[in-house]
Amino acid sequence: MSFFNVSAAPNFRRSILTIKPTITTSTIQLKDASVQSRVGFRGKGVEAFLAAHQVNVPAEPNQAIMMEQGICILRLSNSEFWVIDNNNMNHDLIQTLEQSSAGVEDVYRLYCQHSHGVFSLTGAPIRDMFAKVCGVDLSLPGFSTGSIAQTSVARINAIVVCLSAGESESFLLLFDVASSDYFWEAISDSAAEFV
Repeated sequence: MSFFNVSAAPNFRRSILTIKPTITTSTIQLKDASVQSRVGFRGKGVEAFLAAHQVNVPAEPNQAIMMEQGICILRLSNSEFWVIDNNNMNHDLIQTLEQSSAGVEDVYRLYCQHSHGVFSLTGAPIRDMFAKVCGVDLSLPGFSTGSIAQTSVARINAIVVCLSAGESESFLLLFDVASSDYFWEAISDSAAEFV
């Protein structure tokens, strides 16, 4: 087989998070979304490749777009894009993109499914929590829906994505998967202060 899609078996994925989530009274809800399907691509041809598959892309680096079916597209640089199945119901699209990228000129697959963990955060005081653990200002209006910050969170390099702002705040945190346990404890501890 010339192309092997390691991510093709979503039912066999397991998070490496060994800490059992505890019941908390925090108004911030933290969820491990590391097993949800995602794929990354880098190269000059990626934007055209994604457009050919009816995937909208942000116009600028460090921006995200949420498509109707729950697919989140991150543009991390001029030529690096990640496609994340935010509601874990679009694995077929992710798999199609992975398989279709084989041999496409100037499109190189990134294995973010295996290199990065993902936590999902929802709740009103998320920005206040980030003010305690993040090196950059994620307050409104500067960090609105679709904004991405590649920064340090709780001393870990992370990608922070604002999926929705306002009354129903929703964020994604992507980070080195090897830091899952530490990061879960750090974010849980910070979130626990907001009841």
